[in-house]
Amino acid sequence: AIARTTRSKVVDLDTSTALLAAEFSRDHSLSVADAVIYATARKHRADLVTSDDHFEGLPGVTYFPKKDR
Repeated sequence: AIARTTRSKVVDLDTSTALLAAEFSRDHSLSVADAVIYATARKHRADLVTSDDHFEGLPGVTYFPKKDR
């Protein structure tokens, strides 16, 4: 995990991303935090890979369901 962070890009939450997040929150019933994550990924043309079912079925998302233990 640490090795991956050295190749990561940190971006600021700017006004245009916040407004996009507000649209995604409204349109997809996402929480504010989830909407900011999704808007940031979409704005930067990044695939969002997650096991969070709130993102399941959204464009640009690769969803891996959590396995039962």
